[in-house]
Amino acid sequence: MTTPFNPEADYPDPRDDQQRAVDRLGSSAQSDALTDFGLNPHATINEMIEGIRAARLRIADLEPEDPPIQFDVVPAPPPRDPDQPNMGIVILVARGEMLLRVPAGGPGGPDEAARAGGTGGDETVPAWQRADGQLLALGYRQVSDDFPAGLPLRRYQAEGKEPEQLVAERDRIRAETGAEVDINYVATLGHLVKADDYPRETAAHRCYSAEWIRCHRVTRDITVAVIDTGINHRGRTDGWLTGIPQDPTNVDPLDVFPVEERNGRIVRGDGLLDLSAGHGSFVAGTAEQVAPAAAIRVYRKVDTQGFGKIEDIGRAMVQAAEDGADIINLSLGTRTVDDQPPLAFTTAVEIVHNGWPDVVIVASAGNTGLEVPMFPAAMDGVTGVGALNPDLTAAPWSNYGDWVDCSAVGVGIVSTFVHGYEPHAEHGVTVTEYFRRNSWAVWCGTSFSAPQIAGAVAQLCQLHDIPPPEALDRLLNGRATLAGYGCVVPILPGT
Repeated sequence: MTTPFNPEADYPDPRDDQQRAVDRLGSSAQSDALTDFGLNPHATINEMIEGIRAARLRIADLEPEDPPIQFDVVPAPPPRDPDQPNMGIVILVARGEMLLRVPAGGPGGPDEAARAGGTGGDETVPAWQRADGQLLALGYRQVSDDFPAGLPLRRYQAEGKEPEQLVAERDRIRAETGAEVDINYVATLGHLVKADDYPRETAAHRCYSAEWIRCHRVTRDITVAVIDTGINHRGRTDGWLTGIPQDPTNVDPLDVFPVEERNGRIVRGDGLLDLSAGHGSFVAGTAEQVAPAAAIRVYRKVDTQGFGKIEDIGRAMVQAAEDGADIINLSLGTRTVDDQPPLAFTTAVEIVHNGWPDVVIVASAGNTGLEVPMFPAAMDGVTGVGALNPDLTAAPWSNYGDWVDCSAVGVGIVSTFVHGYEPHAEHGVTVTEYFRRNSWAVWCGTSFSAPQIAGAVAQLCQLHDIPPPEALDRLLNGRATLAGYGCVVPILPGT
């Protein structure tokens, strides 16, 4: 007989009152930073994003190998609800890039030569070929394979295209050809909503031994894929994270920016942790706490400043499913200019569910405190996860809406972090915090609610030898609900 899954009993807080009080100071400051609406609540973070954009443009010609993502900024449309504040949020798009869906197995219909000439109104030419011809006529050049494996999206790039021009040309090509064409958006990690929501070091690492979770009999092998900044457990000796495969393709390099040219050499980093360094390690550690017997595989598709092209993320989703992932966690997201799901995500989700129907995809709802959809969390076929306070009320900065399926505590989550020095602004003063080799940190965000749900699904699969979709149903069915935040699922205690 299997042991039941009781999150409240299985995941008690091992910290004493003194440690919780210390950690609560940090989590309260983080939550306040995320909640601060003000007159222009995104002024600081948008200024920072603009600074990052400009710095990357300056080094665009300096790095022929592994160049940083170049992106442009589009102001998000104002909220449709007049009662909601205009948060001044921006949407990021890959600079000059467009995506076109093509046949997965190669061309069908007229010969590929059709792309070189007419698009016009010849309906005998497939829509994607007519769109291809229009993109080339508008000055785009194809910069990917003709028929990419895994994710059948061609990528095109054009110089000098303003983001508003990309949107207009996308809409025109869609209307004239009926093809699936879209902008290559740039997804960000949720904490980029506020620069002051940075991790705080905690001494709770003394409490979280690998034995603190009650042991269960495992009846099924389960793999959780984490698509994020990568993993970094070098130098870790406490047993956490070290079972997760780490290699040059997925290691979080931690310190990449700034990139400068000095005496004819390219120099990366400044000895400090980058803005989003360690995010993937924190997310993976959160999933590991909830499902310690699950295999966790991490894919690095977001850089250390928290930016990732959705095309790359979509490819990683398909790759994870091909590699045997049962559950895919995405603690990231983007808004779109028309509040419709972006092509790279819709294509990836469709391919995953058609090829591997038992895979469950979990994504964080975002930290803007608005009802507008965040993708991929708001998509059909994806479990969108919001954030709660430790008392199970709604976190004021969590996104919400009928597209949010469930919520877990996202305030003051304690998890594994990385070794290094991290600077942050505190009341206008730069403070540098040190994280030891076996560090644990306190952090807030829907980024850390989502992996709890992913881990809980994995745990239920292992306890009852059931597939992930059934485990997800068991996890959510019969639970209390909170309007706009879905089912209330208390797992890790938060702070």
